[in-house]
Amino acid sequence: MSLNSSRHPVPLLLILAALAGLALGARAEGNIVDTNKFAWAENSGWLNFAPVHGGVSVFMAKLGYLAGYAWSENIGWIKLGADGGGPYGNTTAADWGVNVSYGQVSGYAWSENAGWINFDPAHSQVTIDLLDGTFDGYAWSENLGWIHFRNDAPAYAVQTTARMPRGAVFIIR
Repeated sequence: MSLNSSRHPVPLLLILAALAGLALGARAEGNIVDTNKFAWAENSGWLNFAPVHGGVSVFMAKLGYLAGYAWSENIGWIKLGADGGGPYGNTTAADWGVNVSYGQVSGYAWSENAGWINFDPAHSQVTIDLLDGTFDGYAWSENLGWIHFRNDAPAYAVQTTARMPRGAVFIIR
C-alpha cells in the first residue's frame, strides 16, 4: 500500500498524529516516576514533582541538573532552574537552579509564593541514588521549612527514571 493511497489516508494520519502527540506529551511531563512523585514540606504539605501540567526532568551526567516545575496545592509552582538550562552556576540572578553531581544535589529552586529552596543546606543534603533514581534527604526553605524526599511510614518518595550513563567512572576519596 502506498502512502498516497486514497483508500485509508485518514487512519494513517491519525496514527501519525497520535504518535507525535505521545512523544510531545512524554517530553513535557519530565522523567519522574508517576507512582513516586511526592515530597513533603512541613509547612505547606505535598510537593508533586510530576504534576499533570508540568513536571521535573533530571539530567544525569558527571555534572547533571534538574529542570522544569513541581507543584504544591498550597504554594503553587516551584521552578527548578533558570531558563537557560543547566548545570547552573548559582552565582547570579540569571544563573540559578538545582544541580546533580555524582548523586549529590545542590543549588536553589524558586517559588513565587515561598521564595528560595536550598537543596544543600548546612544540616542536610538531597541525594539521588545512582542505581534506582530515588531521591533522599532534606531541602530547606525559610518559608516552607524542611522538605523531605523519602519516608518509610507513611511511605512516599520522589524517583526519576534517569540514570548515570553506562561506563561512568567514580573516584571515591
